[in-house]
Amino acid sequence: MPIYEYRCEKCGEITEILMLGKEEAPACKECGSESLVKLMSAHNTTASSSSFSPQADCSCCGSQESCGSPGSCCAN
Repeated sequence: MPIYEYRCEKCGEITEILMLGKEEAPACKECGSESLVKLMSAHNTTASSSSFSPQADCSCCGSQESCGSPGSCCAN
């Protein structure tokens, strides 16, 4: 059962909707409008490998190369 992200064309609210069947017409949770635009969402995947060992927590920038360097988001 996929979860889709939609933006309401009437009120601009962005919401996630769990789609249980193809015949369902999604509606805005804020205003009830069925005038929704499906948004492109990034998917989340997890890779596991015995050779992967992160050297630092780079959750803010996602880059091992620049993590902690001056000017990066995770520099102390």
